[in-house]
Amino acid sequence: MIGIIDCNNFYASCEQNFMPSLNGVPVVVFSNNDGAIIARSEEAKALGIDMAVPIFEVKKLMKQYNIKGFSSNYTLYGDMSKRIKSIIRNFFPEVEDYSIDESFVSCKGLKYRDLLGYVTDARDKISNWSGVPVSIGVASTKTLSKLANRIAKKRYRDIGVYIIDNDEKRIEALKSTEIKDLWGVGRRISARLNKFGIFTAYDLSLVDSDWAKKNFSVVLQRTVYELNGISCIPLELIEPAKQNIASQKSFGKFQTDFEPMAEALANYTARVAEKLRRQGFVAGGITVWLGTNNFSKTDAQYFPEVSTVCSVPTDYTPYLIKRAVESLKLIYKKGYLYKRVGVMLTDLRTNDDGTQNLFHSNNRNKEIEIIKRIDRINRLNGRDTIRSAQQGFNHEWKMRQETLTPKYTTRLSDIIIIK
Repeated sequence: MIGIIDCNNFYASCEQNFMPSLNGVPVVVFSNNDGAIIARSEEAKALGIDMAVPIFEVKKLMKQYNIKGFSSNYTLYGDMSKRIKSIIRNFFPEVEDYSIDESFVSCKGLKYRDLLGYVTDARDKISNWSGVPVSIGVASTKTLSKLANRIAKKRYRDIGVYIIDNDEKRIEALKSTEIKDLWGVGRRISARLNKFGIFTAYDLSLVDSDWAKKNFSVVLQRTVYELNGISCIPLELIEPAKQNIASQKSFGKFQTDFEPMAEALANYTARVAEKLRRQGFVAGGITVWLGTNNFSKTDAQYFPEVSTVCSVPTDYTPYLIKRAVESLKLIYKKGYLYKRVGVMLTDLRTNDDGTQNLFHSNNRNKEIEIIKRIDRINRLNGRDTIRSAQQGFNHEWKMRQETLTPKYTTRLSDIIIIK
């Protein structure tokens, strides 16, 4: 049996967790630049607020019902996710970290225990110890466990657990799930399936698996198997090696000049370089892109992208920033209102990679010592205590976050003080 543990309304629950005054109060969390809604508490859902709705469309409703809105606090959410996943491993040794708020777990070894009792106890302790409510669905396959979790949230929210452990429950779950709500089936595929008269998960479970492969893909074929209780999507207990590390954020206001965008790019590159070193990799390539506002019907559109190769694979921030800014110069054009800039480090290898370049001097050992000392100073004194001059200081391009809450768990000055 496989379970999936899902944090309920994760971003909104994190905000409520650190502000008891928000308990029972409708809460929403905004996307980058406070543009749209990406998380809602149960109270906000009850008022009819949908996901991805632009903020300007619900401002009147928020004021009418005193709905509290917050900018996305990704530092807080990421740290809370790590804490919750650490708690989960106390109850389920085999865990796949599927997303920031979801984990697949193996229920192997619980055959001779009261499965419902054990999972319910685990759910209660995970929720109580973290302060974030979770739901758990258990079934014989990953796809069915996702359905079980959905049922746990909709029908058994107080218990927070649902187990599909017989054929009767499986068929009932399939019949009550529209094809568009099925894990692994997107909007386009569900529309195509509808043309074949397939409207529910149960309808899909009855089709021939070879037909699904021939007319769609091997992915849909696996889904058909999984819906019938045949497990063919195993747990990924070892996270696959990353192929790239990227960072892209929207500007707080449209940019037209090169310098502020280069400054933003330098900061994003510094962040991905930090991640690169933490994960023990070096990068052999860099991709940089620009973008205008693709939602505008009047502004000129421009979405250039350029990739370059590093002289030698490296994790040295000054070099990566230099190459990124050089790439930006190649694609930047005047006359556009730019909304975003992004960078991606590619061709990742372990940092013991010994690739050399006949036409490039070997400064690797010197760079390693310099960046180690810079990282140590920044860890002790705060991020960017030492930084590249290209990163600047004013950051007028910075993403808009007008209602950002404190970083309660990762910044000493933001720790809650009980008086």
